[in-house]
Amino acid sequence: MPKTEKIESKGADKAPSPEKFEVKTVQKALSKVDSYIQSAFKDGAWGYKPGESACIEPTAYCAIARRKDEKTRRQVIEFLSANQNQDGGWCTSPGIGKSDWTSGLALLALRVLLKEDGGDDPKHAAAIDKAVSYLFEARTEFYGALAKFLLLISKGDKGLNYPRGWPWSPGCFHWVEPTAYTLLALKLPSHVEKQDSKRVIERADNFLLEHACKDGGWNHGNDLCLNVFLPPYVVTTAEALIALADQKSADAVQHALKNLPNTIGYAGSAMSLAWVSIAQKSHDLDASESIKMLIARQNEDGSFGPNLMVTALSMLALQAYLGDNVLKYRIERRGDLFSIRDLFLSLRA
Repeated sequence: MPKTEKIESKGADKAPSPEKFEVKTVQKALSKVDSYIQSAFKDGAWGYKPGESACIEPTAYCAIARRKDEKTRRQVIEFLSANQNQDGGWCTSPGIGKSDWTSGLALLALRVLLKEDGGDDPKHAAAIDKAVSYLFEARTEFYGALAKFLLLISKGDKGLNYPRGWPWSPGCFHWVEPTAYTLLALKLPSHVEKQDSKRVIERADNFLLEHACKDGGWNHGNDLCLNVFLPPYVVTTAEALIALADQKSADAVQHALKNLPNTIGYAGSAMSLAWVSIAQKSHDLDASESIKMLIARQNEDGSFGPNLMVTALSMLALQAYLGDNVLKYRIERRGDLFSIRDLFLSLRA
C-alpha cells in the first residue's frame, strides 16, 4: 500500500463512526429544541405560538417533552389541576367552553408528569380519577337502553362489548385521533386502575382495529364510505400505531406498519415525520431515515415551525430515537415477577 494511502487509512480509522456522528447530530437538535420550548413557557403553560394564550394541546405535548425539568413539571401539574372542569375534563383553552377531546391529552400529560415527579398527593389522585370517569362517560354511544338490553339477551355479556371510541366533542361520531389520544392516556405510563377500565380499553382497541383501511393504516374515522374504501393518512395511522403498541401481533397493526411509507402525507411535514418516527420506535423499528428528514426541517432557533405543538412532538421524536420514548407502552413489572395481564400481553406481542 502506498504511504499516502496508509496515512489516509489511519485518518479514517480515527474518524467518528456514522452511528456516533448521527447520535451527536440528534443530541444537538434536541438541545436546541429544548431551549426553544422552554423560552416559550409562561405561567405554567404554552400556547400554540410563543406569546399566545394557553391551550391544552400544546401544553400537554410541551410538558411531556420537558418532563425532566422539575420546576416546569410542577408548574404544569398545578396548571392542569387548576383548570380541570367540574365534570373532570378539560376544554381546548381554559374557561372557553365544555370539556372536549383535549381531555385525553391533559390526562396523559398529568399522568406522565406525576409519574416523573414521584408524588402521591391525594388531590392529584382525585383529579386523575375524575378525569378517567369523564372519559369513560364521554365515549360515543350508538345504542339506547332497549337496544343494549336486546344485545344482552341475544348475545350475553359479550354483546355489550362492541367497539367504542371517543369523539372530538361529546355526542358525536367516534374518530381515530381522539380515540388514540385517550387510549394513550389510559395506558401510559401504565394501565389505569379503575373498575371496567380493561373493557373500556379493549373496546377502544377494537374500534381502531376494526376501522383499519384496506391498504393498511387509518383514515380519520371510517375505512369504508358508500362502498368506497377510504385511503389511510400518515398522521392518523402513526397515532393509532402508537396507541396500539401493545397489539403488535394484530393483522391490522402489521399491515399498517408495512404500508406506512405509502400513506398519504408521509414525509410531508415535520408533524408527520415526528409521528412516524415515534410510531417506528414504539414498534422497535428503525427510525433513522424519518429522524434525518425531521432534523433537516429544524430552524436555526431550534423550532420545527411556528406551531409549538409540532415542535414539542418533534422533541419527543428525538428523545424516542435516543432511547427515551415516553409514548411507548411497556410491560409493567412488579418486583421480579410479571403480572398475569403483563404475561398475557407479552405473549401476544
